[in-house]
Amino acid sequence: MAKRFTAIILISNVVMGLLLYLSSQLVLSELNGATLSGFSIFSISGAQSFDNPPLVLALKVPNFPFYVFVVFLLVNAYFIIKLQRDKETKQNPS
Repeated sequence: MAKRFTAIILISNVVMGLLLYLSSQLVLSELNGATLSGFSIFSISGAQSFDNPPLVLALKVPNFPFYVFVVFLLVNAYFIIKLQRDKETKQNPS
């Protein structure tokens, strides 16, 4: 059980780390060349201007790295709680 659970923890952390990297790359590619005009926990706002024809495009991108980071923390908190419970049951066999 311990080796299997350790493998699950490692695989999930690798997958979540990859998702965090990909989500930050998505936001960076969306805002490439844009002027940052606002930032909040839930979204990132920017403006991009074009010369021909004169045009200003407003961008509002969800803050995906923040969402993935919160999920990352919640999943790892679940693993910590599960490990603590398993440790308590092994110490006090009834």
